[in-house]
Amino acid sequence: MSIEIEFISSEVLSNRKSDEKIEYILDRVKKNKILVVEESMSALEESKLIEATMSQIKGKFFGIEISTLKNKGLEGIRHRLIRALGGTTGGLTVIGPSKMIRKVKKQPQSISLLAGEQ
Repeated sequence: MSIEIEFISSEVLSNRKSDEKIEYILDRVKKNKILVVEESMSALEESKLIEATMSQIKGKFFGIEISTLKNKGLEGIRHRLIRALGGTTGGLTVIGPSKMIRKVKKQPQSISLLAGEQ
């Protein structure tokens, strides 16, 4: 079985409201795609995504796996202000269907993912 990985630039999601982002992500994950998003999701966005996922678990959709790397190297006042307002300043988020993700190993600066049909 082949595994499809979709790389998504931050521009694709930046103009969408939170609910639209979640719908966009879940639509693709339900099609068995592993998403690599060019920005880190906020804790609030992650919790909303997990909540939306839990309400949709049924039939062939078993849920998601999510892992986020935040860009912690940038600590200037501009970046702290952006984060305080709920924005992101870089990073990376990996999201995939739980039935395809076998193992996720997160290091401070990397994510390792083992995927395949279970």
